[in-house]
Amino acid sequence: MLAQNLTNLRNLTLNFVDMSDVALPSFLNLTSSLERLSLRDCQLQGEFPSEVFCLPYLQHIDLGSNQNVTGYLPKTNLSSGLKLLDLTSCRFKGPIPASLWNLTQLIFLDFSYNDFGGQIPDAFRNLNKLTFLLFSSSSFSGQLPTTMFNLTQLTKLDLSYNRLEGPLPNHVSELLLLEEVWLSNNLLSGGVPSWPFTLPSLQDLRLSYNKLIGPIDQIQTPNSVRYIDLSFNDIHGPIPSSFFDLMNLEELDLSSNNLIGVIKSNMLAKLKNLMYLDLSNNILLSLSSSGDGENYSFPQLVKVSFSSCNIRQFPSFFRTSNLKDLDLSNNKIRGGISKWEAEGWERLIKLNLSYNFLTTLEQFPGKNLQVLDLRSNLLRGPILSTWLNLQNPNPPPSFTEFLISKNNLTGNILPLICNWSLLTRLDLSRNNLDGAIPECLGHFSYLRYMNLEMNKFYGKIPDLFTDNRLSYLLLNDNQLEGLLPRSLANCSILVLLNLRNNKLNDTFPYWLASRPMLQVLLLRNNSLHSPMPNSIASSNFSTLRVLDLSHNELTGPLPTLFVSSVTAN
Repeated sequence: MLAQNLTNLRNLTLNFVDMSDVALPSFLNLTSSLERLSLRDCQLQGEFPSEVFCLPYLQHIDLGSNQNVTGYLPKTNLSSGLKLLDLTSCRFKGPIPASLWNLTQLIFLDFSYNDFGGQIPDAFRNLNKLTFLLFSSSSFSGQLPTTMFNLTQLTKLDLSYNRLEGPLPNHVSELLLLEEVWLSNNLLSGGVPSWPFTLPSLQDLRLSYNKLIGPIDQIQTPNSVRYIDLSFNDIHGPIPSSFFDLMNLEELDLSSNNLIGVIKSNMLAKLKNLMYLDLSNNILLSLSSSGDGENYSFPQLVKVSFSSCNIRQFPSFFRTSNLKDLDLSNNKIRGGISKWEAEGWERLIKLNLSYNFLTTLEQFPGKNLQVLDLRSNLLRGPILSTWLNLQNPNPPPSFTEFLISKNNLTGNILPLICNWSLLTRLDLSRNNLDGAIPECLGHFSYLRYMNLEMNKFYGKIPDLFTDNRLSYLLLNDNQLEGLLPRSLANCSILVLLNLRNNKLNDTFPYWLASRPMLQVLLLRNNSLHSPMPNSIASSNFSTLRVLDLSHNELTGPLPTLFVSSVTAN
């Protein structure tokens, strides 16, 4: 039996040892002299005996990362000398026994990722040595306990991903050592008090995905916090000017709230260490230059998102050489991108200007660009032909996503698009492009999504599809003719094929029957002809959910397989 003869054993550490075959009742044989039991990630299975928690000299028990262990904490007689109790990523159930609140020596308590449920008793007053309190993702509900905010030794508090309710306390001043507060993904309500921004040691504050309504209080003595996430709440009102005195901020996320007002460049310029800024989805929030003639720099800024705000022009003060990700989508920006406005974008990897009112692009933004999203603008003319012309610098061959649908582009696609061999998504749909589809698009190894629908492309569909990653192919509403490309049978993970409203002249593509993931096949309004196949094996087209063959010249009965497996429209 486990440790049966080790009567004087004090430390049993078997972390990362495969103990999946060990019967958990054997732990009842542990000697009463045991002080430390550490069984982290041992693949234990079954119900852990609660009596082990009552060993009289036990100070340290770590059962973390045993996802198949269940059990309950004993209602009484928890070892009074416990300093560390770590049950993270197990499946212990509640309730939390009252005896836990008398463990005056406890320093580290981690119940994260369990199934305790119920309320957290507001009984922390005796745990005055506690430094780590981690209860994330354990199905707790009810009111946010307030006595935990009196634990003067606390350095990390994590109650995220539960269903805790109620407001944050209005005043907290004793948590001088607190470095991290994670309360995201709960049901917390009320305003945003100023104390999290004044605690002297706080570095990381996460309150996202709650029901906080704000406003954010003015900050009297700004602290050195580095990370703030208040996203996905209902915080209203302006951002207080004192908020921009948090000069050590590196990441700030206030997205998806109801913030209002104008943020001026001289306010943001105080945040010299800022690397990530997300103020998106605040529809009444806008940006403005300070009007003092100063050219402010943001030397550390890497990622900026102002999607779905109230921006009407390019914020000139974001011309910074380190910027790699800029999202200004769904705003009211008009006109074009000039060379001057694109200065400082040389290192951009991702640029999203979709859903604006852009009319021209005088400057192609950055040689390092990988993702460019210009969907739903007012771009006109043969822009693709201009960009892909040898007389101009070639666009970056490192493109992985190129999205420019819902504009008014004309002209054709020059073969130089074949330089973009790393493309995963290509969307040129809903324009007035014409000409033939370049053959190279059929054998891009990484292309998953290609949408050329609702243009004026003509000629044959290239029959050069290799065994690639293509999942979605939309060529509908063009003037394509000829045969369906047989090489589509090589696209082993094809999910959707839309070729409707063209001039294709062929028979039913029975050769697509074995595509294991095909769910949508739309061939409406072409010139498909000849009888349907008499029989199709039940294993073929087994994943098909939507089929449209209307307005063709097919004859004969519809195979019963289609009737039983296809979802009716």
